[in-house]
Amino acid sequence: MLKREPDFVHKLVFLGDSGVGKTSLVERYVYDSFNPNTMHTIGAILHVKYVEIEEYAHKLIIWDLGGQESFSQLREQYCANAAGAFFVFDRTRPETFRSMKAWLDALYAGSKNAIAIVVENKIDLESQISTDEVHSELARRVLRFIQTSAIENKNVDQAFTELVKEIQRNN
Repeated sequence: MLKREPDFVHKLVFLGDSGVGKTSLVERYVYDSFNPNTMHTIGAILHVKYVEIEEYAHKLIIWDLGGQESFSQLREQYCANAAGAFFVFDRTRPETFRSMKAWLDALYAGSKNAIAIVVENKIDLESQISTDEVHSELARRVLRFIQTSAIENKNVDQAFTELVKEIQRNN
């Protein structure tokens, strides 16, 4: 916890289909823990983390959104006024990458200026998605990209730091 008031408060949302590892990434970052028996998120769960990045104190309000289709009508509301978002896909399930458009549409309908980073999660497992497909889609959409593993704690802190820096540059 920071010893001073935050200079900035950012609402961040985690987007992606059910089971891609959104909750595991959030819990790894906020609590430095990993629970292999994490249940599916129902609705949305809020987490708060205070960090210092580039000499500024940031309060991150992190919304972990349930990925079930039954919550799709609420996505725009959950994304309202978000400063940043992570679209997370599971590299072992190609359909989770292909749902990116629907998730990003909901994000930008609720928060037109949000900064989005695409997260390829579960890099500790073998990919079932073509690298060319991923890079082609990211180039077409002009999106930043990072590969993570919540289990092995690879690039999780880096993903958050990059997103907060990008938000800061655009404000």
